[in-house]
Order: sequence, then C-alpha cells, then structure tokens
Amino acid sequence: MTEMIEQLRQQLAVFGPNLLAGLAVLVLGWLVALAASILVRKLLNRTTIDNKLAQWMRGPDAKAAVPIEQWVSKGVFYLIMLIVLMAFFSTIRLAKVSEPLNALIAPVLTYLPRLLGAAALTFVAWVVATVLKKVIGSVLSTAKLDEKLGGAANADTKPIALSATFADVVYWLVFLLFLPLILQALDLKALLEPVTTLFNKVFAFLPNLMSAAAIMLVGWFIARIAQRIVQSLLASAGVDRLSEKWGLAASLGKQRLSGVLGLVVYFVVLVPVLISGLSALQLEAITKPASDMLGKIMAELPNIIGAVVVVLIAVVIGKVASGIVTNLLAGVGFNNVLVTLGLAKQAPQGKQTPAAWVGMVVLAIIVMLASITACDMLGFPAVGVLIKDFIQFAGHILMGAAIFGLGLLLAQIVVKGIRSSDSPSAPRLAMVARIVILALAGAMALRQTGLADDIVNLAFGLTLGAAAVAFALAFGLGGREIAARTLEDWRASNGKDQPKR
Repeated sequence: MTEMIEQLRQQLAVFGPNLLAGLAVLVLGWLVALAASILVRKLLNRTTIDNKLAQWMRGPDAKAAVPIEQWVSKGVFYLIMLIVLMAFFSTIRLAKVSEPLNALIAPVLTYLPRLLGAAALTFVAWVVATVLKKVIGSVLSTAKLDEKLGGAANADTKPIALSATFADVVYWLVFLLFLPLILQALDLKALLEPVTTLFNKVFAFLPNLMSAAAIMLVGWFIARIAQRIVQSLLASAGVDRLSEKWGLAASLGKQRLSGVLGLVVYFVVLVPVLISGLSALQLEAITKPASDMLGKIMAELPNIIGAVVVVLIAVVIGKVASGIVTNLLAGVGFNNVLVTLGLAKQAPQGKQTPAAWVGMVVLAIIVMLASITACDMLGFPAVGVLIKDFIQFAGHILMGAAIFGLGLLLAQIVVKGIRSSDSPSAPRLAMVARIVILALAGAMALRQTGLADDIVNLAFGLTLGAAAVAFALAFGLGGREIAARTLEDWRASNGKDQPKR
C-alpha cells in the first residue's frame, strides 16, 4: 500500500505541474476565445455587413436573414479553442492525442495568414467603398441629380433615387476591383485565373468604351447646341407665324414648326455621332449591323429631306390654291348649289360649305400629286403607282358626281317647266320626268365611275324591257276594246283613202 502511494506521489510530482499548466492553458484559452468571439461580433455588428450581404443575395427586404456576425464569431471561437486544445494536450504530454490535432490544425494555421490578409483586404475594400459611397451620394444629392433627371417629377409615383443607385453601384464596384487581390491572398488559383482573365478583357475593352462614351457625349452636346441655335434662328425669323398663317400649326399640335425643324437638325447631327461611337467600340458582331443601318439612313437622308420639303411645299401651295378656289366659288354663289339642285332648303353656313369641300378636294389632289414625286425620291415606285391609281379612280368618282349633279340640275329645270304648264297631269308628269332623268343620270354616273358596268347595262335593259312588257300587257289586256276600235278605225280610214277601181 505504501509503495502504491509512493508511486502515485511520484507520478503526480512528474505530471502534476504539466496538468496544472494544461488546465491553465485551457481556461485562459477559453477566455481568450470567448473574448475574441464577442469582439468580432461587435465589430461586425458595427459594419452591418450581414445586412449588406442579405440584401445582395435575397433582395432589399431581407435585413437580417443572413447572420454573418454569428457565423464568423463562432468560427473564431472554435478555431481558437482548437488551438487551445492542441496546446492543452501538448502541455500534458499526450502525444497520441496532440499529434492528430497537430496534423489537423497545421494546415489551418498555415492558411491562417492568408485568411487574415484576405480579411484585411476586405476591410480595406469596405472602408474605401463606404467612403466613396458617402462622398458620391453627397455630391449627387447636392447637385440635385434626381430632380434634374425627372426622378421626382410625378408626385403620384415613387421617385427613382438615381443618386443612391449610382452610389450603390460604385460601392459594389470597389469590392469587385478588390476581388482579384482577395483571391490572390487566399491562393484560390482556380477562381483567380478566370476572374483575372475577365478583368484583363474588361480593362482592355475599357478604352474603347470610354472613347465611344466620349464621342457620344460630345456629339450629343453639339447636337443639342445645333438644335437650340436652329430653333432660335427659325423662331426669330418668324417661321412659327408663317406656319400659323399657312395652317400648319393645327397639324403640328403643341409643337411649333421651329421646334420640329430643330429636332430634325438634332437627329441629323446625332446619327453620324452614333455611327462613330459604335465604330469606336470595335465590336463588329454588334456594331456592324447598327452602323450599316445608320449608314443607310444617312445615305437616304437627303432623299428623305427632299421628299419632306416637296410635301411641305405642296401643302403650302395646296393651302393657297384651296383658299383661292374656295373664295372664287363662294363669290360666284357656288354655296347655293345644294338649294339649286333641290337637296337643301337653305345654303349651309360656316366651314362646311360646298365651296370649302371643293377647296379641300383641290388641296388633297395637290398633296397626292406631290406624294407621287416624294415616293419616287424615296425609292418607293409601287406606292407612287398606287397613289396614281387612286387619283385616277378619284377622278372617275368626281366626274360621276358631276354628271349626277348635272342630272339633278336638269331634272330640276324640267320639273319646273312641266309644273309651270296648265296641264292637269303636270304633277304626275313632273314626277315621272324627275325619276327618268335621275335614273339616266345615275346610270351614266355609275358607268363613268367604272363600277359594275355590266350590272348597270343589265339593270337598264331589264328596266326598259319591263316597261315595254308592262305597256304591252296593259294595252293588250286592259284596253282590248279600245285597241279593237282603234284598229277598226285605222282599217276604215285606210279603206276610204284607197282609190276606187
């Protein structure tokens, strides 16, 4: 018994200090791990990085859906405790336990400087991104970019915070620029190579993009200046007053002629700028079709402008001619034509007079004739042929209407002449004469228009045939006795007239 106690005392004397030292290491390590975990959690809570990552991954409504602080703080705690356990087992000289732990934790400790370097780079990126975000947001808010770009123009809709959006873009762009450095610090070559290749291509393309943006910005500025100068010069020259005088202001609506011409100049200047900007990008697969299309537009632009000028001149000439024709016809009493033809009891007043209708027809004919020339200038001969056919058809329609109008006038004259006689059958004869004249005039008008010639011929023939058959039946059936007496009288008169032998 004494020997056992002595051996136990000797073992405690040998292992006791190591055990006490190991327990001290374990307790102190636990305290250090707990303090480090709390410190890391508080630091991460101050940065609100979990909210940023949650909004980035799950949308703007997810504020605390990704507890980054808890995960990182627990990771720090368990990592320190793993090191403490390794130190504890090494202190109490348990090689069978400490050696596997050393083999497990040695790669972690070897990689730990890379993690710390990546964390430091991430922290630097966060500081730079936060500072830039606040500076850019303050500058854009001071410049009132949202109000100038119309973000808060409509009170019924939520304004678009362009300044905040741009600041967020710059914030995440800083992290994107730091990404290759962070991946290099972590020695993640599988991810570093494609990211580096991507960045090399982006930075190689960046000069082209900046050149295109500079060309388009300068060209847009020049186009705006040219638009303002042309619009101001034309307005000062009285183009807007001329447009109101010629009747073009009503067709333009709220726009003025000077503004429309200024907008045309704006696009004329801007189209070559767009071609140059797209060429500066040097993306043949994308820019070549767009450049070709814009080149064709520029090649056809003189023809388009010429066609527009021809149509505008035709409108002006048509307005003048329409006014002259309307005034001449109104002066000779053409507005009473409906009363003369018996179609109205009172001549129409205002703008909807027969003279005004004729004036509008003259305007339409002049504009359509000019449209034929405009279509030829634009290279649309088929449309010109279609307009020619329409004008020819409209001419037949107008000629048919004129023939029917003459028929109405003739019927009116004949009816007045018949009714002025003393015959008791004058009203019936006047009605019959009106119907016959209008039927003939209608048939002639339909034939002139070229609409259903066969139907008109057939209807006219059937009408005459039906009238002849009706007359024959009426005379042969209803008037047999009268017909017999008439024939007997004719035979008797013929017998008396013959000489005796």
